[in-house]
Amino acid sequence: MTWTMGFVLILGILIKMITSPPSAAVAWVLKKFAIHQEINEKEITLVYDSQLIEGQVKEKVVTMYNEASFLKRIHIYPGNEDLFMPHNQKTVPYHICYSKGKKKIQLYLYIEKKYLTVVKQTKRKLIAYQMSAKEQYIECEENSIYSNSKIDNM
Repeated sequence: MTWTMGFVLILGILIKMITSPPSAAVAWVLKKFAIHQEINEKEITLVYDSQLIEGQVKEKVVTMYNEASFLKRIHIYPGNEDLFMPHNQKTVPYHICYSKGKKKIQLYLYIEKKYLTVVKQTKRKLIAYQMSAKEQYIECEENSIYSNSKIDNM
């Protein structure tokens, strides 16, 4: 009888955890599978037009990326992946490289007045999406290097 009660109690706790998990577990799952993950300024390398960027400009670009709001995902159909890569664009994007665990992630940022278009490349995937960055652009538009990084194929 005690084995049955113990089994029912453990089964009840397990069902409760599955149907309404704790908020820490939900936050971990959402963070793990998020398209737009925040980046840390100290863990990345930022390159613009084959020149390594450091200091205040790097901080502003990272802040702009982290504070931008996700708008929509741009669908990339099989066979069209190459159209989104920087060597097929007329403008030069910001190139961000960082590692997350064993994965090496590359981001190409195209900064426009209202939008921030991001092309995220991992070993096997290529994801493109747009974010709203109007407020951050207004704060940084006096900086001349933001003006030359627009994507043309969108």
